[in-house]
Amino acid sequence: MNARNSLAVMRFAWLEIRRTRLWWFALALILSGCAMAEFAASIAITETAQHRLVFYAASMRLAAAFVMALLVTTSVLREIDDQVIDLILSRPVSRTDWYIGKLLGYITAVVCFSALLSLPLIAQAPTEGLSWCFSLALELIIVVAAALAFAITLRHLAVAISILAGFYLLSRGIAGLALISTGPTVDLSLPSSRLIAALVDLLAYLLPDLDRFTQAAWLIDGAPSTAVLAMLTMQTLVYTSLLVGVGLFDLHRRNF
Repeated sequence: MNARNSLAVMRFAWLEIRRTRLWWFALALILSGCAMAEFAASIAITETAQHRLVFYAASMRLAAAFVMALLVTTSVLREIDDQVIDLILSRPVSRTDWYIGKLLGYITAVVCFSALLSLPLIAQAPTEGLSWCFSLALELIIVVAAALAFAITLRHLAVAISILAGFYLLSRGIAGLALISTGPTVDLSLPSSRLIAALVDLLAYLLPDLDRFTQAAWLIDGAPSTAVLAMLTMQTLVYTSLLVGVGLFDLHRRNF
């Protein structure tokens, strides 16, 4: 891999992100999120400040994942459909250089995007807000790595977004599904129940446990420990590496 080529691709990715007006969209999200959080707090009977923080954090987490997934998927597929990638690869730029450069560009955008969305939380709860911001950035890094890999592999916007949404929602809810599959209301003497429980456990091992990331409860109960944040960082590194491997494998086997 040539670091200079990857950095050049990263700069072009940043230029494209600037043209999409992502930062103005982030400002609009902040304003709308604050307005909705204020409304939610106004109808709460008690603990209005906690309701305001939790509602804003929960809504911004989901919105940020959707925005970054859509941005990455549409950007990559447009570059493929317009044959821009053919022009880039005709230069002395390898496929690995292009892939890593695009990913680095999206990761830096994710960090800035997370910081912007977290400003209202940091202003009200500095320590908890910074931990939430750090975790959101880690979660979005997994999202953009998955979006890049799925866009390269599937090459269809609707299919890629659908698969990515399923991946994200299943990763968010896999812990609850694992508990339900072995709960007291499930008859584990039945082969079908044991099969479903085994499949859910397998998915729990394969998917990232996004339920542990970016918890709104941190803003109320206190910031997570350093060990928890380190575990989330390690999980992000592992799953991002796996998704990069999947994307590079499919990128190298395809003809443009």
